[in-house]
Amino acid sequence: MNSYLSFYEAFRSASRLVTLIMYRLEMRKCKKATEYKLIYFDIRNLAETARLMFECSGTKYEDVRISASEWSELKKSTPFGMLPVLEVNGKPVYESQAINRYLAGILGFGGRNNFENAQLDAVADSFKDFRSAVRPFIYVAGGMNEGDTEELRKTALLPAVESYFPKFCERLKASSSSFLFDFGVSWVDFDIADCLYTLVGFDQHLLDNYPELGRLVTAVREIPSLKSYYERRPVRPF
Repeated sequence: MNSYLSFYEAFRSASRLVTLIMYRLEMRKCKKATEYKLIYFDIRNLAETARLMFECSGTKYEDVRISASEWSELKKSTPFGMLPVLEVNGKPVYESQAINRYLAGILGFGGRNNFENAQLDAVADSFKDFRSAVRPFIYVAGGMNEGDTEELRKTALLPAVESYFPKFCERLKASSSSFLFDFGVSWVDFDIADCLYTLVGFDQHLLDNYPELGRLVTAVREIPSLKSYYERRPVRPF
């Protein structure tokens, strides 16, 4: 009986391994066969996480950067009147977070299971709230809108930093990797690191009291497969 159970367990393990290998081979075929077109403005902002996933994974994509005049015409064809838009073999995916989660699953920047993906989503949604709170500061500091940068720094940026950054630092302290979670770099690391890079460009001392976040920005920028992209990436305020 014991020998039968041992054989059965070995057979199950081998079957799972074969299934996993076949799945990964099929995913690679799909990855090679799929045509991606990412449409956004000529800035980083809400499309940069998707760009970083494409670049880090070595996945071919078309990076379409449109002007304000082109957008006035294209806007009519989008259901929510917003960018970015990701076209997958000509079929559109809308909304930046939906795009990011879709690509993370395809390109390997999500969690290893549903629970880990839920953990990532929780951090991502919290950071989305932070980004919304500091957006008025970013748009004025970046020259998109008119306003008092210093006043917005005091009323929008710093209160949000004090509210959210300690929580993100605690998450990083709990991780055994250089990234948010033990399983390695994820789309949420890309999302947070690039926004922080933007903010430090406006306030170089912003992360002085949050070294964990500073190390996250460095860890993402030091990923070998992103080196070429960072060297040729257009310089934009955000």
